[in-house]
Amino acid sequence: MELVRANVIFVYMRISSNFLFFVVLLGSPGAVCASSIPADTITEVVLVKAEWELVRSPATFEPAGWQSKNVLALTRVQAIKMGLIINDFVDERFDPLKGKQAASQYYGLEADTPLEATVKAAPGTVLLSAVADEAQIKLRELEAMNPHLIRDVLPKGAALYGIHWTPTAENWTALIEEQNSYEEGLLAQYEKRKKQVLSFMPDPSTHEAITYTVRSGDYLGRISATLGVKVSDLQKWNRIKENTIYPGQKLTVWVPSEKRESTLVAATAPNKPTEVPEPAADAPKKEVLALAGEYITYEVKPGDTLWGIANKFPGVSAENIKTWNKVDALIKAGERLKINTQTITDYSPDKYPSTL
Repeated sequence: MELVRANVIFVYMRISSNFLFFVVLLGSPGAVCASSIPADTITEVVLVKAEWELVRSPATFEPAGWQSKNVLALTRVQAIKMGLIINDFVDERFDPLKGKQAASQYYGLEADTPLEATVKAAPGTVLLSAVADEAQIKLRELEAMNPHLIRDVLPKGAALYGIHWTPTAENWTALIEEQNSYEEGLLAQYEKRKKQVLSFMPDPSTHEAITYTVRSGDYLGRISATLGVKVSDLQKWNRIKENTIYPGQKLTVWVPSEKRESTLVAATAPNKPTEVPEPAADAPKKEVLALAGEYITYEVKPGDTLWGIANKFPGVSAENIKTWNKVDALIKAGERLKINTQTITDYSPDKYPSTL
């Protein structure tokens, strides 16, 4: 009887009577060969050393990790069934030892993986960069030899490969304390940032946040008047600088809880155009603009552009000027343009006369 060879581990078996013996051939996954083996025959099944490769897939449930020509990589569900750990810090499907063993065993085989972990189980979570420094090895080299480590962290219980370093208890204690100090620093920064963000908001027990979508012709002054909030609050809640907003932009607006519904109605109501009354024949322009209440007039000079004019008024954009005056980018000298005073961040009647 010829020896039956397949990519599985050596097995020596004596059969005492006629019996059907099944061998899984890895070269043809899933196929089963059956042969009748006479009594008192020794059958040898030989493992051919596998050439392993890493398979990475961005899809959460796609197979990933180690695979060979005859052993498929494991899905997340399969890996967990085999007892592998997958979390934010480690994916043991990529572990050079555990990943190969689990993939082989899942298909009922045994893997030829003589590699041993230098550190078989870290007693605490430490920075991988700190371990690289201690072992005097480049961090990128250490990462390449440990593809199962997802972040620059060696978590508690994880194996580590590829370094000649025998840490003492004192080494571990120092590294763990360093990591704890680092995490405490991050937590302190988070809490500080959280307080800063909360300081921008009203009391959530009395106020609710709604979303306002900026429409064509909107500016902060109009939104402020429509929703009954301050321009400075709109800027603070939405991190707006220089009053610049654009159609389609989503703004967070905090309103008293009891006014939420009425504010939402106001937020969706059509904008009312601001009309500037025509001046009477004998009325000075300054007085008429004072009646209009919100606008001053700018007379276009030779060489002026909308962008250049907008820069003369902090908080005003070229789009604002086009909307207020129903003009396009082409303007001509002598043309008079309306500039909304509520949009000018540093407006005062003395600094900006009614006619410029």
